Amino acid sequence: MTTTTDQSSTRRTAAVEALGILGSGPEERFDRITRMTQQAFGVPLSFLNLVHHDVVTAQSTQGWEQGGSAPSDQVFCSVTVMHDGPVTVRDATLDPRFKDMAAVREQGIRFYAGAPLSMPDGTQVGTLCIMDAEPRDLSAEELELLTDLARWAERELGHAMDLDRVRKVLAGMTPDPVEVPGHDLQVVTSARESSGDVADWRLAADGTLRLTIGSVSAAGRAAALLASTIRSAVVARTDVELGSDGPALETQIGDDLAASGAVGSLFHVRVEPDTGRMVFVDAGHGLALHLGADGTHTVLRTLDLPIGLQRGSTRTHVEGALEPGDRLVLFTDGVFALDGLPDIDAVATLAVDAGPDFADRVLALLPTAPDADVTVAVLTRRPVG
Repeated sequence: MTTTTDQSSTRRTAAVEALGILGSGPEERFDRITRMTQQAFGVPLSFLNLVHHDVVTAQSTQGWEQGGSAPSDQVFCSVTVMHDGPVTVRDATLDPRFKDMAAVREQGIRFYAGAPLSMPDGTQVGTLCIMDAEPRDLSAEELELLTDLARWAERELGHAMDLDRVRKVLAGMTPDPVEVPGHDLQVVTSARESSGDVADWRLAADGTLRLTIGSVSAAGRAAALLASTIRSAVVARTDVELGSDGPALETQIGDDLAASGAVGSLFHVRVEPDTGRMVFVDAGHGLALHLGADGTHTVLRTLDLPIGLQRGSTRTHVEGALEPGDRLVLFTDGVFALDGLPDIDAVATLAVDAGPDFADRVLALLPTAPDADVTVAVLTRRPVG
């Protein structure tokens, strides 16, 4: 089973690689930061490090080899990057985490202080740090200064991004796969960096599955940014019933959509794995099917309007049940561009005929519409016995 630590490491590596700056050579915008950091603290060594795979690379440094790298288990920053705030080590020879590192035993490093560097989505990709051969302490004001310098480094890293490319890499890895007791969840997507598709699936604290599919109709990059906004708003409410905070979600998302002249649809369902009980909200999406084990199908939809067009009134919550052998199929309208799937009835027919191979059949059809953004999620409750 994949651990949270493994998932964080994989995500961090993807973000660092998406930055596209590893091995690019010295850059004054980064060197300016490490130079000012070295001078501000009066230390012999300062680093802007990136952590990827099991290696730490010095993207910029003062007093050390530029572009050098070391195994992460031999570098202080591999610990710092796992923290939300600064890490300080007065005397590394007295700290069991670091006393056996080569930098301590062979190079005489005693003092270390570092602040993690985060991307806009919260992924921590590296550190800004300082080192000295003498033990020392940092005051609260000095820690604040180090944190401020780290924020500057984050902004420079942000400018280094191809924002769409990074968003695509991270979004493609988010959310992490989940294991739903008694169920199988398959997701197929060809959504590109400018896609307005919304997709999220995760287990809430009470063990229920929260599955969301939607889309934003907007031009170019705006669609991707708005889709990310919608997904973030839904994720923030993972542990509560969607809409339980009144108009807050509609207001949060609706204002952004209105400002861009866009429309967003959303289908959100909560499923209790033990019982199969489900409750869904359909905000103008309507692209959802309940496939019975007996081969029947039902389109799941309500008369609720898309997000931002139904302010001031509550959303309709519809209850149902996913019986053993039943499937729930959610998708975006890019599916209709695939060969042989012009409408929801055709999708339902293929889903019934293909049975458990439906996701594979959709995957095989993706080349027939290379310019379409297609997202399909299939949740199957396993038969009893």
